[in-house]
Amino acid sequence: MPMPFIFLIIVVCVVCYTGQTFFNKLFSLRYQGPESAATPVYAVLYGALVSAVTLCLVHFQVDFSGETVLLGCLNGVVLFLYNLGMIHASRTGPYAFQSIVMLFGSIVVCLLFSAVYWGDRLTLLQIAGISVMLAAFVVLNGGGIDFRDVKRGYFLWVASLFFTNGIYGVLMDAQQRLHAQERNEMIIVTFLSSGVVSLLYLLLTQRGHPARAFRMGGAAWGLAVGSGLCAAFAVYTLMTLLAYIPGYILYTVCNGSLLVLSAILCRIVLKEKMTKMTLAGIALSVISIILLSI
Repeated sequence: MPMPFIFLIIVVCVVCYTGQTFFNKLFSLRYQGPESAATPVYAVLYGALVSAVTLCLVHFQVDFSGETVLLGCLNGVVLFLYNLGMIHASRTGPYAFQSIVMLFGSIVVCLLFSAVYWGDRLTLLQIAGISVMLAAFVVLNGGGIDFRDVKRGYFLWVASLFFTNGIYGVLMDAQQRLHAQERNEMIIVTFLSSGVVSLLYLLLTQRGHPARAFRMGGAAWGLAVGSGLCAAFAVYTLMTLLAYIPGYILYTVCNGSLLVLSAILCRIVLKEKMTKMTLAGIALSVISIILLSI
């Protein structure tokens, strides 16, 4: 595929992921059901939406191999565990620190696995670019870290985010290396199985009244649907890009661009103040992306 088209797909992917993140943030503010049910409800809805939209995009023409089904189901469980970690970590300690660890996991775990298992090697510019992006994550999120009110188990949940976010990327990348022609099948199995596991979790935790968790108001429903649609196109483009760009490079560029666009959106729409740390983090992210593009 020509580089201009790859660049265009990257832009679409980043915009879609930014839309998912932004709508998800607004959903959490508008959700009117039980607080503990917000994340599993969202996981059920966006799991169903992503798999349904992907089926429509391929006109219901799918062909599953055993390896894709296995990797997809494993990744669905990993995605559920990631969402579970997000719930518990955000309740027991600072969100800023868990964001840094989570983003590190998406790059570092995938990078180490690619180097050890697949034998990939980085150039000096790629090493510099990834290092600068990791520094950008710290700068963008470091100002909100306060460990004074940390509750028991917080660091274990944060550690789980590091590994689950990384393993998610590893499994997506592995499936593309093994069966690139089944990228759509991988998306469907991953998100459908994640939605099913999230629904079972909701049934167990809502004490026999799971329906009340979906009584969340029209605005929340609209935002959940919008986030799910953005997620569907984001994952679809991401899987396409994995056929052309190593996962550890792609996740670095996408995560950095996502942070930059999210910060700008929050400033414009939610009127959040941009601090010097935010601007410095944005600058580092842009430098990293330039280094990785050379």
